[in-house]
Amino acid sequence: RSSGGCRASSFLYMASPNNYDDNRIEDNNEGTTSKSEQKQASESFVLDIKQKYQRDLSQDGFGPLLPIAEKIDEATGGWGLGYADLAPETPKTPLGIAFLATNGCYAFAGLALGVQGEFLLGTLTEIAGAVSFWYHYSQLEFGKDRSEVRLALLTDYITAGAALITGGVYMANMGIQSVPFEAVVAGSLAVLFLSLSWVWEFGAPYLFWHSLWHVMSAYTGYIVGQAHISGSLTM
Repeated sequence: RSSGGCRASSFLYMASPNNYDDNRIEDNNEGTTSKSEQKQASESFVLDIKQKYQRDLSQDGFGPLLPIAEKIDEATGGWGLGYADLAPETPKTPLGIAFLATNGCYAFAGLALGVQGEFLLGTLTEIAGAVSFWYHYSQLEFGKDRSEVRLALLTDYITAGAALITGGVYMANMGIQSVPFEAVVAGSLAVLFLSLSWVWEFGAPYLFWHSLWHVMSAYTGYIVGQAHISGSLTM
């Protein structure tokens, strides 16, 4: 009977409200611990990703250009060296091929200027076109968030900037009254198309607007170069 009493006491204890509350508290503690662990694991994962991204920025082959890349990232919050995701287009799809072909406008403009004796702007325009082709080919080939594309984009900024600055100096030396109206219109359209490619920075819309930027910016450079040649001949 003593043993029966023990069993009865055990049953009463397990069935008692106090014991039920104790069990529920233990379950809640386990649930809280589990959620806390999950939160810590999630935060650790995010931190790992951020650290990896930071390491990628410092080890992605920029070499001597790394300080410039870091300054651009810092100043623009990462936007400056960001770029459009052009998937599913690749360098081998019809749209990708057509887009890359528009870089040939720079080669034609640069060659035409060189033949006429404008070697500086002509050469810079050809270099800008070659680098632009490299950048956009990498963009189509590698896709999003790749250091190879970011490096090509930074180089594109440098070479395109050199051509633009040279053209700007030519126009300043000519005087605003001597700048061909055609160059003003073409240059304005080029800037508009570039801006629209930043607004629709994805897929086919980007390919369309940025292709027009290539065409009109190359044409603008050619007109400015011709005007510089004419001005030099009449001086």
